[in-house]
Amino acid sequence: MFARVLKIFGIVALCAVFIFAAVEIWVYRNREKIFRSVQEIVNENLNGNLEIGDFKFRPFYGGLGLNFTLSKVRLTDSLYSSHNKPFLEAELVHVALDLKGFYKGNVKVKNLVLQDGSLNMFTMRNGYSNLTIFQSGGKKKKDKKAGSSNIIEKFGNLRFVNFEVAFADSVKKKYYGALFHDATNIVTPTDTTTNASFAGSVLFKGLTFKPEKGGFLINQETNLALALAFDADAKKLRIYPSVLESATHDKIGITGDFDFADTVRNFRMNFTADKIEVKNALPLLTERLRKQIDSLGIKAKVDTEVKVIGQLMSKNKARVDVKFETDTFNYELPVGFLRQMKAFGTFTNQADTSHLPDIWNSALVAPKVTGLFEKIPFTFKFSVKDFRNPRAILDGRVDADSTNLGALLDESRYKFKRGTAKIDFHFNGSLKNFYNSERDRFDGKIFGKASIKNIELDYLPRKVRLSRITGDFNFNEKAVVFQDLHFYDGQNMLYMRGQILDLIPYLFGSPKPLRAKVNVNIPKWKLNWLEGLFAARQNESQQRRKKRKLSELLDNAIDKMEVTAKLDAKELQYRQFTARDVKGEFTIKDNAVAIEYFIMKAFGKGNFRVSGVMENSGKGQPRVAVTGKVSNADVHSVFRSFDNFGQKTITSDNLKGILNTDFKFEANLNNNVRLMPATMKGELNFDLTRGYIINFEPFMKIKKLIFKKRNFEEVRFAPIRNNIRLRGQEIEIAPMEIESNVLTLYLDGVYSFGNKTDINIQIPLSNLKKRDSTYVLDPNNEEKKGGSKIFLRAIDENGEVNIKLAFRRKREKNKEKNEEVKVDPAAIEK
Repeated sequence: MFARVLKIFGIVALCAVFIFAAVEIWVYRNREKIFRSVQEIVNENLNGNLEIGDFKFRPFYGGLGLNFTLSKVRLTDSLYSSHNKPFLEAELVHVALDLKGFYKGNVKVKNLVLQDGSLNMFTMRNGYSNLTIFQSGGKKKKDKKAGSSNIIEKFGNLRFVNFEVAFADSVKKKYYGALFHDATNIVTPTDTTTNASFAGSVLFKGLTFKPEKGGFLINQETNLALALAFDADAKKLRIYPSVLESATHDKIGITGDFDFADTVRNFRMNFTADKIEVKNALPLLTERLRKQIDSLGIKAKVDTEVKVIGQLMSKNKARVDVKFETDTFNYELPVGFLRQMKAFGTFTNQADTSHLPDIWNSALVAPKVTGLFEKIPFTFKFSVKDFRNPRAILDGRVDADSTNLGALLDESRYKFKRGTAKIDFHFNGSLKNFYNSERDRFDGKIFGKASIKNIELDYLPRKVRLSRITGDFNFNEKAVVFQDLHFYDGQNMLYMRGQILDLIPYLFGSPKPLRAKVNVNIPKWKLNWLEGLFAARQNESQQRRKKRKLSELLDNAIDKMEVTAKLDAKELQYRQFTARDVKGEFTIKDNAVAIEYFIMKAFGKGNFRVSGVMENSGKGQPRVAVTGKVSNADVHSVFRSFDNFGQKTITSDNLKGILNTDFKFEANLNNNVRLMPATMKGELNFDLTRGYIINFEPFMKIKKLIFKKRNFEEVRFAPIRNNIRLRGQEIEIAPMEIESNVLTLYLDGVYSFGNKTDINIQIPLSNLKKRDSTYVLDPNNEEKKGGSKIFLRAIDENGEVNIKLAFRRKREKNKEKNEEVKVDPAAIEK
């Protein structure tokens, strides 16, 4: 049974082969006639000319059938001789005819492959279009056989291989171009529509609607999967859900409708994309749009929906509406990073519906953008209007507390313990190019208000501890202004008002000097910041490599800021120094304090005024250089306040009197802000009245030598006026008279804080007269200057100042001989 069935099938198959072979033989013998018939049909439907260099019958190409391969194919319009641009050129065209239609006299192309060529459609400036090639030519017969006259319906599957398609409209200045690497269009007619499915790899050369704005999809590789339907009766084209896949494998969904029945030809296009990177989407857009979007500096993945509504024949721009929602992304600022940002919003080019869509009528709105500035949460609303020169408008708030303020800066340098801070700000300008470094100017405006409350902060490099920091700040791109900033520095409450100039420009890299002008009020000032200011700088090279941007900027700002301050304090205390009613003006710059003036009541009932500089450049030892004036000062308080000027020979315990002086003084300081005696230099003009020296050791030594019964324990002086110079640890004393209740003496020489004291002392013998409590001071008495004298010398011996009798040598000038006066101390006392 099986053998019989197999035999029947074999016979049937053999018959079919013979029949098909007969058909192929017939086709081969009549191929010229068939081809010319097809060419004639094509030319009848064209207002042009189809030229074919050669053709071959290839029954087995692409499947058994009526298959032809044409070579050197050229299709030209009726005015080809004028413009010399063929409508179509192809090295090879593979044609497969529908066998059924062919036998019925209705030739249809089942498959058409265009390979290695181009299709050029254009409209010339005079309005002529080579698309007139599809209008019926003069050869068209009036009486045609029944059948469709629509040339589109005569094509089935259409494939492009390495085939370029271009359209140029010189009147409307539009250009569309693409190179089809390998793409296939399958046409499926129905009773009401002609459906098409287009898929393949395409290199878009560009879609240009406005040459001045550039084109879309310029030199972009894509994969297309389009589903189309055309209703010939209603003249409507519909794009069913389709996909364009970019070279970065981002997929863009496409749908749309086109109405060709109306003269204005309305259309609607919809595009969708999920998680597309902005940087991947930019190459698909025009150069102008790329620059505008890139000017925002946002790099994120975006879910987006785009709707385009317009009219093909209108000169007006189409309306574009976009909805978007970003994935989380980061944004870099000159002062740090915005992290975990997320936004949703809309874009339209017809923000004002009473006006036509246009670039100036465009708006981007993001009603809520959230994220972290480093670790500080923020929220703001964002908009961009008028995309001719995109300007971003931001209104936002930053809320911080001690837990995230420390992370914002550098916890190895700044330590926040408690407190809160918030910033409300408004910004209007270019986000990406807000600051122009070449012109040192801002392209935009920023203003806002910052409030801090009860912040406690340690600035570790300078060992500064601040607490109760509270205040409000108003700011713009030029200045930060504060009216009531107050804080506690560990010993004092400070109340400040003023402004910081060019802080925001500095943070963005401006070379302008950072300046602050402040008024400081300190009710009771215990001066405790000098040690921190002049302390040795820590080696922070290891830390600086790890610092955050804002922390580094603030560190530099603190070091480089020029602060001009006016000071008002009721009381001042620094170590042993105390003062009242302190007023002054000083400038802190480059780790130095330049004192314009300080006036105060100090040293008892005295007045003190000083100006000068205290600096620590880091290149050497800290130094102080001042000039000043002291009036009606208690000399005991002066020595006590200045720690006896770094020496121990004569101290505040030895002195009484009223001092008036003006002075110049400079010296280096150690890191504990104490004077280094070896570096001291100065000049002093002084006037000491009602002066006393109490229990002064050199005087006690004089008493041991002479005048043992006189009161050297408390020596009362007549007014003393003199000039002295300070060089290192040596005070150069100009010749001076000291008239006291115990004796009158004249001295000059060098008093040393070290071991070089060498003072000449002359004691007139007139001092032998008895002096008791009734003695009246009689300075500048010429009689005392004459006569015989006792010559003594105060000299340092092994760290101790001793007073000895000395010789008076001959004077070379008058050769008068003065011998040493030998005195018996016991006789003097008698």
